[in-house]
Amino acid sequence: MTQEAVETTECTHHWQIESPNGPMSVGKCKRCGERREFNNSIQGSGWDRQGSHNRRLRQAKSNS
Repeated sequence: MTQEAVETTECTHHWQIESPNGPMSVGKCKRCGERREFNNSIQGSGWDRQGSHNRRLRQAKSNS
């Protein structure tokens, strides 16, 4: 029985992310070319309008 060495290379990504235009932006690694989607906001932050709107509605109901 023979064993083959499996070469694995892991990239330490250096992402270039396109300017925000909506909830997601595409990023491309400058080193390996991998592409990935990134969120442009964190839920519950000021950038997430729908989340903060729902939070205000819940607070208004609880104060009534």
